[in-house]
Amino acid sequence: MVKVGILGTGFGKFHAELYKKIDGFEVVSIFGRNADKLDQIGKELNVNTTSNIDEIVKNPEIDLLDICLPTEFHSKWAIEGLKNNKNVFCETPLTFSVNEAAEIKTASQKYGRDVFVNLFIKFSTPHNTAIQYSKNGTLGSFLNMRAYNSTSPRWGDLGLKKNVESFHNHLIDFACEIAGMPENVIASGMNFGGKSVVTSTLQTKNNYTVLESNSSLPNCCPFAIGFELVFTEGMVKYDAVYGEYTEEKFIVFQNGKPTEIVELDMKDDYEESFKHILHCIQNNTKSPMLDLDAAINTVKVQDMILMSIKEKL
Repeated sequence: MVKVGILGTGFGKFHAELYKKIDGFEVVSIFGRNADKLDQIGKELNVNTTSNIDEIVKNPEIDLLDICLPTEFHSKWAIEGLKNNKNVFCETPLTFSVNEAAEIKTASQKYGRDVFVNLFIKFSTPHNTAIQYSKNGTLGSFLNMRAYNSTSPRWGDLGLKKNVESFHNHLIDFACEIAGMPENVIASGMNFGGKSVVTSTLQTKNNYTVLESNSSLPNCCPFAIGFELVFTEGMVKYDAVYGEYTEEKFIVFQNGKPTEIVELDMKDDYEESFKHILHCIQNNTKSPMLDLDAAINTVKVQDMILMSIKEKL
């Protein structure tokens, strides 16, 4: 049984609900600062809660420290968790700076514990399927890709910087998994108060990727996501909208003929990422999907994008 301590009552509550659904996890305690919220969560989920963060971080019974605090606190508490002999699971974005991310990696190596970062998009069924096409060679060599996500400002502030770090970053991770780290980034963006649009072109020696994240849709519009991967012998295309009306379409083009995949075996990407962490801890194996190096690369590309945007403003 992997025993979990959660820091944070916002997204932390959602994490606790998922842990309780998965055999092999036990939520030991949840930390927060709001007594009323802690009391409500404790009663609703039948878990212990505390306003003393050390009760979790220094508890020797806890195997996994789950950090759902604001990003500016991720580095401090990830390192404290590692010092106290815990594996760490951190929400995205990992940090706001490459230096802080590197400090977490140094601590992970020093204390011999693993850090998992919730790069969950790679567990999305269509995205994972596309990744497999890029690796198995059935459509030839990868040439280029385009990926997008768009939303109304239902998630709160998604101005330009926040967009890059908390919305665009998942597309960055997906692109790096397919195409590798870019050598050059050209980006543009526009702010509309707490809304924005950012477009990035990531260039490597042999390919390129175009990413777009738009948080300025009207409230009447659904959340939308999609991608197009081009190979020497075909193409994979996915488009979806989610909300009151949901539609998903995944198409593989090969030999000039489209073959629609009518039913992907759709799975909950968050739940699958949690199961993956459980497997890694139980088998003492490194994660190839939620690994710290991938998260650090995402932070590096975020910085390149923000620098490119800044130079053009």
